[in-house]
Amino acid sequence: MNVWLIRTEDFEQKSLSKIEELLNAYDGPISFKCHKNIFLNSISKKGSIHPDEALIQMVNFRKLYKIDPTDFVCLYTNTRLSNNFFTHGDGFRNFIIHSADWGLYTNAGNEFPDAYLLYSNILKSFVYEDYGKMYSHMHKDSSLGCYMDLCVHKREILLKLRTADICDNCLEHIHDKHIDGRIIGQILDAFEGLRKQLLFRNRLQLETKLSRIEITPKGKFILPDYGNIELKFSPLRKSIYKLFLESKQGYTMADLLGSDSKLVKLYQSFQPNKTFNELNATIQGICDPHSMRIHEEISKINAEIVKKLGERVSVNYIISGERGEKRKINYNLIKEKTY
Repeated sequence: MNVWLIRTEDFEQKSLSKIEELLNAYDGPISFKCHKNIFLNSISKKGSIHPDEALIQMVNFRKLYKIDPTDFVCLYTNTRLSNNFFTHGDGFRNFIIHSADWGLYTNAGNEFPDAYLLYSNILKSFVYEDYGKMYSHMHKDSSLGCYMDLCVHKREILLKLRTADICDNCLEHIHDKHIDGRIIGQILDAFEGLRKQLLFRNRLQLETKLSRIEITPKGKFILPDYGNIELKFSPLRKSIYKLFLESKQGYTMADLLGSDSKLVKLYQSFQPNKTFNELNATIQGICDPHSMRIHEEISKINAEIVKKLGERVSVNYIISGERGEKRKINYNLIKEKTY
């Protein structure tokens, strides 16, 4: 099952790509994909978008690109909706999400509430046959932190994101629908994971509590205790980083020369389509003491870690040490490791 992400002209492609990456951090049958189509600002009139007109164009978009009826389509925009809703749908798996103004309430990044709203909309579409029925079950008089709270202000949506909760009544409605457990599992994992990532970004949890590093069956390097933040490495960098993860003592350049066969095996596990000779040639080049390649690769590994975790937390995860000395990951602070 696919969810196609599209955007208006005023919504940047890099923002959509961030949302796509975040949505796909949680394994399950739902796959999120950015579509090349851009909705022109012609759907905007007098500084706002009429949601029903936009949804009609989304139906036409489905026909033009032959989108499967079981797939979802979500349009992200920074232009406000004329009904002042933060998200709107038509009951036929088409959604619009207004992404502007989150910065007034959080410095974590717009992608977290944007991703939460989409997962929330998907769950609602599975549970309720139409929007009228869904609206009748919304919590209108109080904010429970439940995904079915009717939020008048965007800060109330962030409350839902921080709790990642579903109240008992709403859980009964979900249970009664007998939805595929894999879908429910992916959505609930996403709710909890997005909550953890938001807290981590806002520094609301103690920075001394470090996350495990897990390598999934698909070869992703994730930090589950930080909401499945993914460290995105190339296959070669995955091999190098795992080599250091598996060594408490670390490696000098001379040590790497004696570990080339192990590095080849690791590289093969992340790059199975290459021949042994191709893999071995790359590793020999990496381990060449006259080459700067290993230092360049470690620098790029560390840059990705700092980018995802920030300066203060990343010191516990980077490959540290001066050239000529042993370089290693600080195992004294990473209490639990899962490979």
